[in-house]
Amino acid sequence: MEKMTERKTLWMRYVDFRRVRDLLLLIAENNGRLRAGTLEQNGIKKEILVKDDGTPLAHSPRYYYRKVIEHLGMAASINGFYFISKDERVKKLLSLARPKEPLTEIEKEIIAEIVMDNPDCKKYFFNCFIGEQRYDLSTFREKANWIKVETRGKEGVVLLNPIDYPLFYINTSELMYAVFWGVRLWSLDLGITDEIFIHYKDGRIIYPIRKKDNLLKEIIPNIVSFMKFQPKEKWTTLSMQDIVKEVALSLRIPVEGIKNTIIELKRQFPQYIDLVPTSTSFIEIKTPFALQDQVLMKAYLQEKEGRIISHIKIHKDLYRILTKKKGGVL
Repeated sequence: MEKMTERKTLWMRYVDFRRVRDLLLLIAENNGRLRAGTLEQNGIKKEILVKDDGTPLAHSPRYYYRKVIEHLGMAASINGFYFISKDERVKKLLSLARPKEPLTEIEKEIIAEIVMDNPDCKKYFFNCFIGEQRYDLSTFREKANWIKVETRGKEGVVLLNPIDYPLFYINTSELMYAVFWGVRLWSLDLGITDEIFIHYKDGRIIYPIRKKDNLLKEIIPNIVSFMKFQPKEKWTTLSMQDIVKEVALSLRIPVEGIKNTIIELKRQFPQYIDLVPTSTSFIEIKTPFALQDQVLMKAYLQEKEGRIISHIKIHKDLYRILTKKKGGVL
């Protein structure tokens, strides 16, 4: 395990990449004509560097947006003026961009490639997942492992491999902002990784997402594989947490894809699936307060009506249907 010597400046901070894209468009429209202060003021006027309620971002966030753009090589400050990068990926991003619109999947993937190629992002985060010396986004998606996250008092937040071997210590506030609240959230937002929290003893699990069109069709056979029926019993009960953990870590599919598959099965075969609700208070009782987090609810299914589903009951007839069709029902 490598103990990191902290750099004087860890530039990675959480940013909304939709704002990054719109700021890049602003730079491209005024290529070589905007200094830092003018860029920020124009960014506020164009409602790019503003909060959701329209108030301008504070000085520090505006500064970090500029530094993220510079360090990722998307634009450069030359003699105090901003120039757009000649990187073909940035050109492609700008050609696809629709200002203020949410990022499309294609835009996210372009930015994800740029983030993955950055040496600092690799050193402080992505290297924990993969043993390869050189890798790009495609290789990362295929070969990277999942990791665990633990909070250990004075040791800080520790990133561990699946057998609890420490990979990286996030033990200063600067590292916490840059890695845990920075690159980790970029990776989540851009669809490079996803996260689950099944049990507080396991902690947060972060895993790489594979991008293949046929992966969703692999979900049903995977779920079917751990359906077990007792003799003479017509129903079996599966925990949503078990389904999410098994499918997510074996197939590397986003949690939402897994839950959407179950919702679709319920829609197609309502007579063969029962959803078993629980309450948020019960879920929170099982978990120490310090670990209660948005990701805690992620492994549960939430219906439009607001019910939290912790288990699903499946009839043996559905098992027969799915086994015969080999998952081709969706």
